Amino acid sequence: MSVSGLQGVGYPMAGYPTATACRNNMKNVFGKSGTSEQASAAPGGNFHGTLKMGYLHSEFSPVSGQELHMKYDESSTDVDPVMYVEGKDIHGKSFTQKIHLNDVNAENATPAEMTALRVHLAQRGDKSVKASSGIPLMALSSHQDVNASMDFKKYYESWASTLENAGLKQNAGVYMSELERYLFYHRTK
Repeated sequence: MSVSGLQGVGYPMAGYPTATACRNNMKNVFGKSGTSEQASAAPGGNFHGTLKMGYLHSEFSPVSGQELHMKYDESSTDVDPVMYVEGKDIHGKSFTQKIHLNDVNAENATPAEMTALRVHLAQRGDKSVKASSGIPLMALSSHQDVNASMDFKKYYESWASTLENAGLKQNAGVYMSELERYLFYHRTK
């Protein structure tokens, strides 16, 4: 069984309970209880991720053990949107940071920054971004540290090229459309 939304990737869902399949925005899970919920790996596994109440977004990678939890920071404004992020990096080290979304540049960004921008655009009603599972999740699952900068523009273009070469032109178009939304946001700020 594959994670829906990661077209052509085929990541296994063995590490996720079926009620909390690996979706980038897990806010629907929070209505079930007044405490944080936990998701653990299949029997014999050692990954343990936490979904945090009150956050717009939580994601975790059973591959790398990394976590991201995001919500708007109290200092956030319409002119200067700021996302408060906490999580665990590839080394298991906990971190917190504030990401000023107007400063996120897809050509030199961390997976945490790109995920924060995606969450922000989705919250503002960007249907193209909201419907996507997002390549930042794939980078997070592939041992790219959530706090290490990379060129997401090249990453998206390479991924889209791979999909096109595999005959998945529609899927490639979806990712290129999503990349354009990030680039457009950066150009207009």
